[in-house]
Amino acid sequence: MTKEIVFYVRNYQEQDRDSVVKLYKQLIEYKEDVIYWWPGPENNWDNVYCVFNKETLIAKGQVQVINGISADYQGEANHLIYVNIKVDPSWENDHNIREILYDRLLQQAKLLKRSLPPQFPTKLCVGNYATESKDNSYFKSKGFKHFESLYWMNFAIDKELSLTNYKLSGVTIKHWNINTKEEQLKYLQAENEIWPENPTGLGKLQEFKRHPHWTSITAFAKEEIVGSVMAWKETDENKGVIENVFVKPNWRNHGLASHLIKEGIRYLQTCNLDYIQLLTETRNESALKLYKSIGFETMKEEKRYWLDL
Repeated sequence: MTKEIVFYVRNYQEQDRDSVVKLYKQLIEYKEDVIYWWPGPENNWDNVYCVFNKETLIAKGQVQVINGISADYQGEANHLIYVNIKVDPSWENDHNIREILYDRLLQQAKLLKRSLPPQFPTKLCVGNYATESKDNSYFKSKGFKHFESLYWMNFAIDKELSLTNYKLSGVTIKHWNINTKEEQLKYLQAENEIWPENPTGLGKLQEFKRHPHWTSITAFAKEEIVGSVMAWKETDENKGVIENVFVKPNWRNHGLASHLIKEGIRYLQTCNLDYIQLLTETRNESALKLYKSIGFETMKEEKRYWLDL
Protein backbone atom coordinates (compact mmCIF):
# COMPACT_ATOMS: atom_id res chain seq x y z
CA MET A 1 0.00 0.00 0.00
CA THR A 2 1.45 3.37 -1.02
CA LYS A 3 1.89 5.90 1.78
CA GLU A 4 0.29 9.29 1.39
CA ILE A 5 3.22 11.66 1.68
CA VAL A 6 1.99 14.71 3.53
CA PHE A 7 4.77 15.73 5.87
CA TYR A 8 5.99 18.88 7.54
CA VAL A 9 8.94 19.96 9.69
CA ARG A 10 8.99 21.92 12.93
CA ASN A 11 11.02 22.22 16.09
CA TYR A 12 10.54 19.72 18.89
CA GLN A 13 7.83 20.52 21.43
CA GLU A 14 7.03 19.06 24.83
CA GLN A 15 4.06 17.08 23.51
CA ASP A 16 6.40 15.19 21.14
CA ARG A 17 8.10 13.25 23.94
CA ASP A 18 6.10 10.04 23.46
CA SER A 19 6.64 10.17 19.70
CA VAL A 20 10.40 10.57 20.18
CA VAL A 21 10.46 7.54 22.48
CA LYS A 22 8.39 5.55 19.97
CA LEU A 23 10.79 6.44 17.15
CA TYR A 24 13.71 5.23 19.26
CA LYS A 25 11.96 1.92 19.98
CA GLN A 26 11.23 1.43 16.28
CA LEU A 27 14.87 2.05 15.43
CA ILE A 28 16.34 -0.34 17.98
CA GLU A 29 13.81 -3.02 17.05
CA TYR A 30 14.92 -2.73 13.43
CA LYS A 31 18.67 -2.10 13.84
CA GLU A 32 19.33 -2.89 17.52
CA ASP A 33 22.27 -0.48 17.64
CA VAL A 34 21.71 3.22 16.93
CA ILE A 35 23.26 6.42 18.23
CA TYR A 36 20.14 8.34 19.18
CA TRP A 37 20.09 11.78 20.75
CA TRP A 38 17.36 12.80 23.16
CA PRO A 39 16.01 16.36 22.80
CA GLY A 40 17.39 17.51 26.14
CA PRO A 41 16.24 20.59 28.07
CA GLU A 42 13.89 23.20 26.65
CA ASN A 43 16.72 25.63 25.89
CA ASN A 44 17.98 23.08 23.34
CA TRP A 45 14.72 22.59 21.43
CA ASP A 46 15.58 25.22 18.82
CA ASN A 47 18.28 22.77 17.71
CA VAL A 48 15.90 19.81 17.37
CA TYR A 49 13.80 19.29 14.22
CA CYS A 50 10.99 16.79 13.79
CA VAL A 51 9.50 15.52 10.52
CA PHE A 52 5.87 14.43 10.59
CA ASN A 53 3.75 12.54 8.08
CA LYS A 54 0.38 13.97 9.02
CA GLU A 55 0.51 13.49 12.83
CA THR A 56 3.14 10.73 12.93
CA LEU A 57 6.77 11.48 13.73
CA ILE A 58 8.88 9.82 11.04
CA ALA A 59 12.30 11.44 11.56
CA LYS A 60 14.25 13.63 13.95
CA GLY A 61 17.43 15.67 13.59
CA GLN A 62 19.54 17.57 16.10
CA VAL A 63 22.59 19.81 16.11
CA GLN A 64 24.78 20.81 19.05
CA VAL A 65 28.09 22.50 19.79
CA ILE A 66 29.98 19.63 21.39
CA ASN A 67 33.21 21.51 21.93
CA GLY A 68 33.64 25.25 21.58
CA ILE A 69 37.15 26.62 22.02
CA SER A 70 37.46 29.56 24.40
CA ALA A 71 38.66 32.85 22.92
CA ASP A 72 41.77 32.94 25.12
CA TYR A 73 42.98 29.43 24.20
CA GLN A 74 46.56 29.61 22.91
CA GLY A 75 46.79 26.34 20.99
CA GLU A 76 45.50 25.18 17.60
CA ALA A 77 42.11 23.51 17.78
CA ASN A 78 38.72 23.20 16.08
CA HIS A 79 35.25 24.05 17.26
CA LEU A 80 33.19 20.86 16.93
CA ILE A 81 29.49 21.01 16.05
CA TYR A 82 27.78 17.61 15.77
CA VAL A 83 24.59 16.59 14.00
CA ASN A 84 22.42 13.52 14.45
CA ILE A 85 19.70 12.37 12.03
CA LYS A 86 17.44 9.37 12.57
CA VAL A 87 14.65 8.23 10.23
CA ASP A 88 11.85 5.73 10.89
CA PRO A 89 12.96 2.42 9.28
CA SER A 90 9.82 2.29 7.12
CA TRP A 91 10.80 5.67 5.64
CA GLU A 92 14.58 5.33 5.46
CA ASN A 93 14.63 4.93 1.67
CA ASP A 94 12.96 8.31 1.21
CA HIS A 95 16.05 10.41 0.44
CA ASN A 96 14.10 13.67 0.68
CA ILE A 97 13.57 13.28 4.44
CA ARG A 98 17.29 13.23 5.19
CA GLU A 99 17.85 16.10 2.77
CA ILE A 100 15.24 18.27 4.47
CA LEU A 101 16.63 17.56 7.92
CA TYR A 102 20.24 18.02 6.85
CA ASP A 103 19.47 21.40 5.27
CA ARG A 104 17.75 22.59 8.47
CA LEU A 105 20.61 21.33 10.64
CA LEU A 106 23.23 22.87 8.38
CA GLN A 107 21.59 26.29 8.60
CA GLN A 108 21.27 25.99 12.38
CA ALA A 109 24.91 24.89 12.63
CA LYS A 110 25.95 28.05 10.76
CA LEU A 111 23.97 30.13 13.27
CA LEU A 112 25.67 28.35 16.16
CA LYS A 113 29.05 28.94 14.54
CA ARG A 114 28.49 32.71 14.73
CA SER A 115 28.49 32.50 18.53
CA LEU A 116 31.93 30.84 18.62
CA PRO A 117 35.29 32.69 18.68
CA PRO A 118 36.06 33.23 14.97
CA GLN A 119 39.83 32.70 15.17
CA PHE A 120 39.35 28.91 15.35
CA PRO A 121 38.09 26.75 12.45
CA THR A 122 34.75 24.97 12.85
CA LYS A 123 34.11 21.36 11.89
CA LEU A 124 30.64 19.93 11.31
CA CYS A 125 30.75 16.37 12.62
CA VAL A 126 28.63 13.24 12.83
CA GLY A 127 29.05 9.97 14.67
CA ASN A 128 27.20 6.73 13.97
CA TYR A 129 27.87 3.10 14.75
CA ALA A 130 29.84 1.26 12.08
CA THR A 131 26.74 -0.91 11.52
CA GLU A 132 24.60 2.16 10.63
CA SER A 133 25.75 1.88 7.03
CA LYS A 134 22.97 3.90 5.39
CA ASP A 135 23.48 6.82 7.77
CA ASN A 136 27.24 6.77 7.23
CA SER A 137 26.87 6.50 3.46
CA TYR A 138 24.54 9.50 3.42
CA PHE A 139 26.99 11.76 5.22
CA LYS A 140 29.90 10.59 3.07
CA SER A 141 27.80 11.54 0.04
CA LYS A 142 27.59 15.07 1.50
CA GLY A 143 31.39 15.34 1.62
CA PHE A 144 32.07 14.22 5.20
CA LYS A 145 35.45 12.52 5.72
CA HIS A 146 36.29 9.90 8.36
CA PHE A 147 38.55 11.29 11.12
CA GLU A 148 38.32 8.83 14.03
CA SER A 149 36.75 5.62 15.28
CA LEU A 150 35.83 4.81 18.87
CA TYR A 151 35.03 1.67 20.81
CA TRP A 152 32.10 1.78 23.21
CA MET A 153 33.11 -0.34 26.20
CA ASN A 154 30.85 -1.57 29.03
CA PHE A 155 31.51 -2.67 32.59
CA ALA A 156 28.88 -4.85 34.29
CA ILE A 157 27.57 -3.02 37.35
CA ASP A 158 27.88 -6.09 39.60
CA LYS A 159 31.34 -7.14 38.42
CA GLU A 160 33.95 -7.34 41.15
CA LEU A 161 37.06 -5.19 40.86
CA SER A 162 40.54 -6.47 41.54
CA LEU A 163 42.83 -4.57 43.88
CA THR A 164 45.08 -1.98 42.24
CA ASN A 165 48.86 -2.04 42.25
CA TYR A 166 48.91 1.70 42.81
CA LYS A 167 52.15 2.62 44.57
CA LEU A 168 52.96 6.29 44.36
CA SER A 169 54.12 8.30 47.33
CA GLY A 170 53.37 11.98 47.67
CA VAL A 171 50.09 11.78 45.75
CA THR A 172 46.71 12.60 47.29
CA ILE A 173 43.48 11.42 45.61
CA LYS A 174 40.12 12.98 46.36
CA HIS A 175 36.65 13.62 44.99
CA TRP A 176 36.95 17.20 43.77
CA ASN A 177 33.87 19.29 42.98
CA ILE A 178 35.78 21.86 40.89
CA ASN A 179 33.32 24.50 42.03
CA THR A 180 35.12 27.82 41.73
CA LYS A 181 36.16 29.53 38.50
CA GLU A 182 39.77 29.32 39.65
CA GLU A 183 39.50 25.57 40.21
CA GLN A 184 37.82 25.05 36.85
CA LEU A 185 40.56 26.92 35.00
CA LYS A 186 43.21 24.96 36.90
CA TYR A 187 41.57 21.67 35.91
CA LEU A 188 41.22 22.71 32.25
CA GLN A 189 44.84 23.79 32.05
CA ALA A 190 45.97 20.36 33.31
CA GLU A 191 43.63 18.43 31.01
CA ASN A 192 44.45 20.53 27.96
CA GLU A 193 48.12 19.59 28.33
CA ILE A 194 47.03 16.05 27.45
CA TRP A 195 44.71 16.88 24.53
CA PRO A 196 45.85 20.26 23.18
CA GLU A 197 44.11 19.73 19.83
CA ASN A 198 40.77 18.88 21.45
CA PRO A 199 40.57 20.93 24.65
CA THR A 200 37.60 20.81 26.99
CA GLY A 201 36.29 24.35 27.28
CA LEU A 202 34.75 25.97 30.35
CA GLY A 203 31.24 25.56 28.94
CA LYS A 204 31.78 21.85 28.30
CA LEU A 205 33.13 21.31 31.80
CA GLN A 206 30.10 23.03 33.29
CA GLU A 207 27.87 20.86 31.11
CA PHE A 208 29.59 17.74 32.46
CA LYS A 209 29.01 18.96 36.02
CA ARG A 210 25.24 19.21 35.44
CA HIS A 211 24.91 15.42 34.97
CA PRO A 212 23.33 13.48 37.87
CA HIS A 213 25.87 12.06 40.35
CA TRP A 214 28.74 13.90 38.65
CA THR A 215 32.11 13.75 40.38
CA SER A 216 35.77 14.10 39.53
CA ILE A 217 38.33 11.85 41.18
CA THR A 218 41.58 13.76 40.96
CA ALA A 219 45.16 13.05 41.97
CA PHE A 220 47.35 15.85 43.32
CA ALA A 221 51.08 16.01 43.96
CA LYS A 222 51.09 18.88 46.43
CA GLU A 223 49.07 21.47 44.45
CA GLU A 224 49.71 20.01 40.97
CA ILE A 225 47.00 18.00 39.21
CA VAL A 226 48.69 14.83 37.95
CA GLY A 227 45.67 12.74 36.93
CA SER A 228 41.90 12.69 36.94
CA VAL A 229 38.76 10.77 36.03
CA MET A 230 35.17 11.99 35.80
CA ALA A 231 32.13 9.86 36.56
CA TRP A 232 28.39 10.53 36.30
CA LYS A 233 24.98 9.10 35.44
CA GLU A 234 23.74 9.75 31.92
CA THR A 235 20.80 12.15 32.11
CA ASP A 236 18.36 10.21 29.90
CA GLU A 237 19.62 6.66 30.48
CA ASN A 238 20.28 4.54 33.57
CA LYS A 239 23.95 4.06 32.83
CA GLY A 240 27.13 5.35 34.39
CA VAL A 241 29.81 7.12 32.40
CA ILE A 242 33.58 7.22 32.90
CA GLU A 243 35.02 10.21 31.02
CA ASN A 244 38.09 12.46 30.71
CA VAL A 245 40.60 9.89 31.93
CA PHE A 246 44.13 11.29 32.02
CA VAL A 247 47.46 10.99 33.82
CA LYS A 248 50.33 13.37 33.10
CA PRO A 249 53.29 11.69 31.36
CA ASN A 250 55.74 11.93 34.29
CA TRP A 251 53.26 10.11 36.55
CA ARG A 252 52.38 7.18 34.28
CA ASN A 253 53.35 3.51 34.66
CA HIS A 254 52.66 3.51 38.40
CA GLY A 255 49.09 2.16 38.31
CA LEU A 256 47.55 5.60 38.84
CA ALA A 257 45.18 5.51 35.85
CA SER A 258 43.88 2.07 36.85
CA HIS A 259 43.38 3.23 40.43
CA LEU A 260 41.46 6.36 39.39
CA ILE A 261 39.19 4.42 37.01
CA LYS A 262 38.44 1.80 39.63
CA GLU A 263 37.59 4.50 42.14
CA GLY A 264 35.18 5.93 39.57
CA ILE A 265 33.62 2.51 39.02
CA ARG A 266 33.23 1.88 42.77
CA TYR A 267 31.51 5.24 43.11
CA LEU A 268 29.09 4.51 40.25
CA GLN A 269 28.34 1.05 41.66
CA THR A 270 26.62 2.84 44.55
CA CYS A 271 24.28 4.79 42.23
CA ASN A 272 21.80 2.03 41.31
CA LEU A 273 22.71 1.93 37.59
CA ASP A 274 22.36 -0.77 34.93
CA TYR A 275 25.96 -0.66 33.69
CA ILE A 276 28.98 1.62 33.23
CA GLN A 277 30.34 2.81 29.89
CA LEU A 278 33.34 4.58 28.43
CA LEU A 279 34.62 5.41 24.95
CA THR A 280 38.16 5.12 23.65
CA GLU A 281 39.87 5.52 20.29
CA THR A 282 40.22 2.23 18.43
CA ARG A 283 43.88 3.01 17.70
CA ASN A 284 44.79 3.71 21.33
CA GLU A 285 46.19 0.28 22.11
CA SER A 286 47.55 1.17 25.55
CA ALA A 287 44.17 2.50 26.71
CA LEU A 288 42.36 -0.55 25.32
CA LYS A 289 44.74 -2.86 27.15
CA LEU A 290 44.19 -0.93 30.40
CA TYR A 291 40.38 -0.88 30.15
CA LYS A 292 40.21 -4.58 29.31
CA SER A 293 42.47 -5.41 32.24
CA ILE A 294 40.03 -3.61 34.55
CA GLY A 295 37.07 -5.56 33.16
CA PHE A 296 35.55 -3.42 30.39
CA GLU A 297 34.28 -5.28 27.33
CA THR A 298 34.18 -3.86 23.80
CA MET A 299 30.55 -3.64 22.66
CA LYS A 300 30.34 -1.42 19.57
CA GLU A 301 32.39 0.68 17.19
CA GLU A 302 31.48 4.25 16.31
CA LYS A 303 32.75 5.99 13.19
CA ARG A 304 33.02 9.77 13.14
CA TYR A 305 33.12 12.02 10.08
CA TRP A 306 33.56 15.75 9.58
CA LEU A 307 33.77 18.56 7.07
CA ASP A 308 34.74 22.21 7.23
CA LEU A 309 31.83 24.47 8.14
